[in-house]
Amino acid sequence: MKKLLLVAAVALLSACGSGGQRGPENAGASNAACTLIPDASALFGAGADVVGYAGLDGMEATCEWTSADGARSGDIVLYTAVSLGSVTLDAKTAEIIENWDAQTETPLAPVPELGEGAQIATDLVGYQTQILLRQGDRLILIMAGSGDSAITGEALARNMANAITPPA
Repeated sequence: MKKLLLVAAVALLSACGSGGQRGPENAGASNAACTLIPDASALFGAGADVVGYAGLDGMEATCEWTSADGARSGDIVLYTAVSLGSVTLDAKTAEIIENWDAQTETPLAPVPELGEGAQIATDLVGYQTQILLRQGDRLILIMAGSGDSAITGEALARNMANAITPPA
């Protein structure tokens, strides 16, 4: 399951302009993407593995979480107005949504409870669910998958989105 999610994440990151590359690993997960979810144990259980990476190609930072048993995994890619440089948040949003359209037959759906413009894509490679939401000058891409019979990948992605600390 984790391997399928990793393949899907690399495919999406490649489609989003990063070539599937990440910056250097930051074990300890204190980067801006990892700190968006202050209590990962509530989502991934005790002993979850958390690894943060420096951003590349317009990303501020990325973070990945994996439950101790490997059944649940999630990633966040954080973009900010500063990290994107001359690319606007609206342009990056449009690029991600266009890439989603090419990867799934399932129509994208709005997620109004997560804010204006929030979108969800389901049925992606590896049975992954992705949510894109905007909070002020940051754009947050959430990717989640689950092989845990207690929670679906979509529910995990929604829980991750709801756990994100609002901007100060």
